[in-house]
Amino acid sequence: MNEFVYIEKYFKPLTNEIARDLKNDAAIFNQRSGYDLIISTDTLVEGIHFFGNEDPADIAKKSLRVNLSDMAAMGAKPVFYNLALSVPKEKVRIFIPKFAKGLEEDQNFFNLKLIGGDLTSSLKYINITITIFGETLSGKAISRSSSKLGDYLYVSGVLGLSKIGLDNFYLNYKELELAKKRYLIPEPRIDLGIALQNIANSMIDISDGLAQDATHLAKNSKLSIELNLNKIPLPKIETISKKNKLNFALYGGDDYELLFSCSPCHKSFLKNLSSKINLKLTKIGEFKKFKDQYLIFKNNYSKPKDAYMHF
Repeated sequence: MNEFVYIEKYFKPLTNEIARDLKNDAAIFNQRSGYDLIISTDTLVEGIHFFGNEDPADIAKKSLRVNLSDMAAMGAKPVFYNLALSVPKEKVRIFIPKFAKGLEEDQNFFNLKLIGGDLTSSLKYINITITIFGETLSGKAISRSSSKLGDYLYVSGVLGLSKIGLDNFYLNYKELELAKKRYLIPEPRIDLGIALQNIANSMIDISDGLAQDATHLAKNSKLSIELNLNKIPLPKIETISKKNKLNFALYGGDDYELLFSCSPCHKSFLKNLSSKINLKLTKIGEFKKFKDQYLIFKNNYSKPKDAYMHF
């Protein structure tokens, strides 16, 4: 099959009327009055973001979900996305049908549609780029740069699972199953992000590790964060030391939990919200007046170190 047959057979069924059957050079969307369009792009590369020997359906879900997490971090409801996919010729026949199936399953679960993109061959590695579009009421998107002096810093879920899953991917221990699943298929916190629209002063999803992403919130708001290392929610995996779990949480990345700031007056609201959506929300720090560094470790662990960087 050539690329047009693959598109017709596997990707056209994933679209809606905005895509116009993928017969034009671009999709057409009439933006609703009173809403802002929120747009984000992420690229996943074989050998860097995934091994390449995973089930293509899982690769599809991870690719879509890291973009959905960006929507969650803005407090936006996802509505559709573009996909640019490059696959080596020798892999395409096996990869695309399963990849499209994974997209279909997550589209149905998260209620969004594909509206276009591009399909090409690559020389050696699979490359996946998704541009996702979401909506918020006008002026309601949550930024990284509006933390206030005295705000509390909260995080959802537990941190460090994805790094544990990555480092132990080929070990078949029952207590590592959740960590491996979290590495393979993240859990974007869309409902939480939307629920925080009127509460959070700033927010970010944790893709590069707690230390680096907390620093983004502090730096963009020109404040310091005092991070209480004893309060960081860690996985209950007995074979891994607390020190290592803390390192994974601080520097591991790919957790895709939401890190957000809000006024202390919202403590009761967050407690009720946590129960309502069955998701742990933990206060882990406070925003202080900036002195000489953006991130301060409370409880004498160590000074923050450099997180993972692509270049």
